[in-house]
Amino acid sequence: MKFLPRKILFAATALFAVFRLPAPAAENDDAALRERVYVVANAADAESLDVARHYVAARGVPEKNLIALTLPREETISWRVFADEVHFPLLHELCARGLVDGTPTEKRDAAGRVLLALPANFDPTKARAGECIAYLVLCRGVPLRIANDPEKLAPLAEGATRAPLDKNEASVDSELALVAVPDAPINGAVPNPFFRDAKNRVLSRLLLKVARLDGPTAEDAKALTESALRAEAKGLMGRACVDRGGPHKEGDAWLEATEKTLRGLGFETSAETTRALMPATSRYDAPAFYFGWYSARVGGCFLDPKFRFPAGACAMHIHSFSAETLRSRSAWTAGLVARGAAATVGNVFEPYLGLSHHPHYFAEALASGMTAGDAAAFSIPAFSWQGVFVGDPLYRPFKKSLDAQLNDAREGRPTRLHQYAYLRAAQLARAEGLDGDAKKLLDEARLYAPGLALEYAIARSRDGKNPRAAWTYFPRNFAAENPGLALEVARFLAEHGNADRAAEFYRATLDGRLVPEFARADALAEAVACAERHRVASAPVAEWKRELQRLRAKKK
Repeated sequence: MKFLPRKILFAATALFAVFRLPAPAAENDDAALRERVYVVANAADAESLDVARHYVAARGVPEKNLIALTLPREETISWRVFADEVHFPLLHELCARGLVDGTPTEKRDAAGRVLLALPANFDPTKARAGECIAYLVLCRGVPLRIANDPEKLAPLAEGATRAPLDKNEASVDSELALVAVPDAPINGAVPNPFFRDAKNRVLSRLLLKVARLDGPTAEDAKALTESALRAEAKGLMGRACVDRGGPHKEGDAWLEATEKTLRGLGFETSAETTRALMPATSRYDAPAFYFGWYSARVGGCFLDPKFRFPAGACAMHIHSFSAETLRSRSAWTAGLVARGAAATVGNVFEPYLGLSHHPHYFAEALASGMTAGDAAAFSIPAFSWQGVFVGDPLYRPFKKSLDAQLNDAREGRPTRLHQYAYLRAAQLARAEGLDGDAKKLLDEARLYAPGLALEYAIARSRDGKNPRAAWTYFPRNFAAENPGLALEVARFLAEHGNADRAAEFYRATLDGRLVPEFARADALAEAVACAERHRVASAPVAEWKRELQRLRAKKK
């Protein structure tokens, strides 16, 4: 991802800094909010209609709010196609429903978009769009991005080069945020009035918050809603993973701030600080939050065929072209959706780092109780640019309280994830200096929500003292455990004087084929080194060595 010089970024953002106002009251009336959600589907695509109808039914959005338009089916379209076949039919429908001020005319702007005739008494601070439409939800089958059109750019003086923002390629979503803005510019970015709640009285009533339900398959797109609803009903439970070590200090600083927010919420957090992605031999169990960068394609632990996010997970991988397509599992935004994330963001073309979604603001907004749709708008500086938000905009990750999650476990309704709810509660208690309460919570968790992650946390809380007593738990269904967690437990045991038990974990992990094949050689090498270093007689070292040699020979 390219870094935008500060003087250019300042020029792009100074416009809305002047208009910063106090944040509005949160919209807690979900029923009223649903009335203001409008869902756009491609009438020429049966799967698009299926995704839209599923969302309307699942979320209780009024059926009349479904807008089915015959649209192009390609992901990438030209400005001419966008103006004629996407912008115009949608604008016409919104006007016909009285959701946008004005009526379409026969005139066109420089981009080819139909111009609106506004009422003589039109007051942009009271525009209907912001009052009537909370979110515009685009469903799989609606085009994704608009290619750059050099003919629509101002001519350059001889020998001059274009400035970084002098281009008009953009996401369809980001351009449709401006559908109610007459003659909006298409070259460069438009300041986002919702960024960090920097309310511009005019633009905040004219611009729309746009979400997308999309993914490699229609089932993936529908799963976004199902995952959000499950998390709201059962609670968002799990851990956090933050992968720093990218190409620019500013991005690493964002991720450090994100990590601080997540730890402050009580989530146990794994942090990768090198340029590598989190490997499949590292811990990646139950990632309720994932924020990272910087790789062109999905890799590391995400290539484990068994990898799945828990219900309601929020994820983001910063990359210039993370959402260049939503049809490929190897592209980051689509890949996160395909692996179960409920909410994610991405870029369809190069956005420059400063104008992409800011992960720390996204996490901060979610933590404050915002919907995912509001958090996505809160965290991106510009519209008419490259960003997309993929997920249910009504989703509130923290709708179900931590206390309610614990009560479910106490009342006999625990899941494997409830051990993480107890770990979070214990961490929050420790942060308040209530170590005794934290210990009680962990003891209670052993009764109601046992698990390997819980036992590992208890052992760590004892600083490795008396580790044998801490490891009375051994999972009966070890094949269901996360391989990275099992390997981390093995390392911990070996470091704290229990190498025999560590060897058991290595053996169970390897014999159970928990570790994905592409990472098996690394796990075998680690197991051999541990057994030889600590002279564990019971470990099948010779067998491990033979397999390791075979795997290494295959790579040559």
